[in-house]
Amino acid sequence: MGKASMRDVANMAGVSVATVSHVINQTRFVSEETRQRVLQSIRQLDYSPDQMARIFKTGRKYLIGFIAPDIANIFFSRIIEEVESVIGKQGYRLIVSNTKETQERETENIRVLASGIVDGLIIASTMDSYTQLKPLIPDDLPLVFIDRVLPDCPFDTVSISNYRAVYTAVETLINAGHKRIGYITGLSRLSTTKERYAAYQDAMDAYGLPVEEGFVCVGNSMRCGAENHMERLINAGCTALIVSNNIMADDVMFYLSEHDLRKKIAVVGYNDSDYHNYGMRHIHTVCQPAADLGRAAGLQMMERIANPEAQTRQIILHAAFRLAP
Repeated sequence: MGKASMRDVANMAGVSVATVSHVINQTRFVSEETRQRVLQSIRQLDYSPDQMARIFKTGRKYLIGFIAPDIANIFFSRIIEEVESVIGKQGYRLIVSNTKETQERETENIRVLASGIVDGLIIASTMDSYTQLKPLIPDDLPLVFIDRVLPDCPFDTVSISNYRAVYTAVETLINAGHKRIGYITGLSRLSTTKERYAAYQDAMDAYGLPVEEGFVCVGNSMRCGAENHMERLINAGCTALIVSNNIMADDVMFYLSEHDLRKKIAVVGYNDSDYHNYGMRHIHTVCQPAADLGRAAGLQMMERIANPEAQTRQIILHAAFRLAP
């Protein structure tokens, strides 16, 4: 049996070839019942549209780029899964570029993907400002910025507010009797780092607790970005720690276990997925809705491609503070 054609799909679904084309290319409204019948026929016949013909007809590549700062971080891998799931339902595929939190790699990856390879870009940027990216991106390329909010960015953003969750975390430690609370930040230039650190400072100030020298250490938001700060924090007399992302929190828990300090220092870490993280089981955590963030970004990208002149959106989700069981 030869390869199924669009006409074969139309015959099986009981619709016209034009209707099959509209379902595949999303060029006209088709009722949900008819759409599902066409999709079922496509699956049964294992029909694969001619990609080059689709590109020629619609001008689209059906590819979306994702600029990720650290694909080893389960937070971003979970987001990628959800984005891929959302856009896949619309016939798009995802190309992922890993910057490893370096601005040079981000510049090069965006330059390549924005050269006509993809129909849109989802960017979790490690830049200081949008002005660094502006020369790299064509004016008509759909963009969605995710997780990090860049100053002066005029495009759609999908982010998570951590302020209330981190403030509550500090407050919880203070109410448990801790007065010397240390903090390990992420990269200083990131909007996520700035918001979380502001919450820590505000909570300490509200309770009249000074942030003494040695209490705050700057991490790199990646693996092995926190362990080298632990000796300094312990020597500063910290009895509790806030660690501002999941990977660094995991490193801190490993350090405390290796030095038999798990019961001596209270830790608030991050758990950014619905997967079980056994290192975080017995500590307070800030939990970010990574899956929801990915879904929202994928949907917003599809909306932006379908309606390029629509008003820019800023979608803000919220992290939650969870007490240790």
